[in-house]
Amino acid sequence: MANYQSILSIKVQHEYYNSFKDELAPFDIIADENTENLFRQYSILAKSKPGTIQLVVETELFNDLAALTEEFNLTFYLVSTDSVVRSITEMPNAFDIANINAEFTQSNTMKISVENWINSSQFHEITQHDGTTIYNKNLMGILSIHIPKQLFNLDKKSITLQFNTVSTYWKYYFCSLNTKSSINISGTSGIESAFTEQDNERILNQTARVFISDKSMPLMKSGAESFSLLSDKKTIIKSLPIPDANNISTLLVDGSMRLTSHIYVVCN
Repeated sequence: MANYQSILSIKVQHEYYNSFKDELAPFDIIADENTENLFRQYSILAKSKPGTIQLVVETELFNDLAALTEEFNLTFYLVSTDSVVRSITEMPNAFDIANINAEFTQSNTMKISVENWINSSQFHEITQHDGTTIYNKNLMGILSIHIPKQLFNLDKKSITLQFNTVSTYWKYYFCSLNTKSSINISGTSGIESAFTEQDNERILNQTARVFISDKSMPLMKSGAESFSLLSDKKTIIKSLPIPDANNISTLLVDGSMRLTSHIYVVCN
């Protein structure tokens, strides 16, 4: 009876989504044409789901083929399936593509922080893959894997890729706030957070009191710290909403461009 075993797993993580335990990033991991040809040649089964892929082999057949192989090279496209991924990922330029090289040398486990980016102009505008069109706006990275002969065996290998999130200035708009008293934003640490009140703004025919953070903060799907709105040390809103990844823009503030999250709060 044939025996099957996983020889390689790839996981994609992202700081924004990792704020929930064990949550993987919304990526499809797609083998390029040459890699798919190798899968057929080595009878490798690719089992994938969002954020991860596993390569499974029939052990006896694989051992025979591995003995004849000098090196093994794979290439995968990392394609985002959530439209906000590109806008919340830390990269030098808006449409850069991560160039990731994973070479096994001694350890069978690799954790790679994605920090090497290439301008998208260095790639074709559209990449064709078995009738599927991958546009640059969805193509976040290309992963190249090299396994030398001495490590090309049945030992389970794993690669974890870590994308970093952007930091934004948090701008709160408090609408229908029935108080003219002094108010402030406080964090769970008990220390008054660094938010400064700005001039009022008109939002949907309402006057909104506006606060903006004095520094940028990492954008997370689930906030590590909760903020409250206080008036004379009395709580008006116990837990303020955190930024929505879909509501970010760049503002010119004091002569510099700042990535800003807009957070609208209706007060009763």
